[in-house]
Amino acid sequence: MQFLSQLKEEGGIWYSPGTDVISYPEEGNSLCYQLEDKSYWFAHRNSCLSYLIKKYSNEGIFADVGGGNGFVSAMLQKNGHKVVLVEPGETGCLNAKKRGIENVVCARLEDIDWAEGELQNVGAFDVVEHIEDHEGFLNTIHAALAENGKLFITVPSFQYLWSKEDVDAGHYRRYTKQSMAKLLSKTGFELIYDNYLFTSLHFPIYLMRTIPSKLGLRKNSPENSANEHGTEGGLMIRFINKMLKKELANVKSGKKYSLGSSLVVVAVKR
Repeated sequence: MQFLSQLKEEGGIWYSPGTDVISYPEEGNSLCYQLEDKSYWFAHRNSCLSYLIKKYSNEGIFADVGGGNGFVSAMLQKNGHKVVLVEPGETGCLNAKKRGIENVVCARLEDIDWAEGELQNVGAFDVVEHIEDHEGFLNTIHAALAENGKLFITVPSFQYLWSKEDVDAGHYRRYTKQSMAKLLSKTGFELIYDNYLFTSLHFPIYLMRTIPSKLGLRKNSPENSANEHGTEGGLMIRFINKMLKKELANVKSGKKYSLGSSLVVVAVKR
């Protein structure tokens, strides 16, 4: 990995000389780390990504950009991919090392001078919505990717689902298939797959997050996050898991959804 020569290694983590401020809560990775292993949301996203990445990815390095605590990277590494976690938050990097991620880089993608064609795959999983200049961010990914390199993205969907949670999380926007396709085309990518996920949560999120937020009644807290991610289980979580299991089977069979609270896309560098 040629890019490592420009970085400083300390405690098994590679550091760039410096990074700028990012639009993500300082405590965000710590809170997610407490939820991820027991969360139906993170588990289902990983299951869908595992299938899509196996189907569409190239051989070679897979950079998990903004990969947080390494939850997706751990899945990729377990599946045999050569993963590099690129995460600007040191807390996330330290948590990723605890998870056993071999290659952890504390930096933003643009802080690294990638060799031409060094990356065969890039993933940005719930990252793009945190980037104000999302077009510039995808241009950076485009430059780092090898010819015919693959890009995998998940983002929150539908602007009308905007809630206080988006504000607190440091989001700039939510996306639709149409807006993401336009962004990808503008930045030199060809869309090869798109779909909405968590379709069973679409209307519950509107009723329980969006409307209370518009009325000024929505209050976020670690306790609320734990409850919404189902870390304690219960009858409702078993029902949601049943619905998500069916959604995964439908995704694998090729079904496309018109609604959902998340959007997943796969694109290739033109």
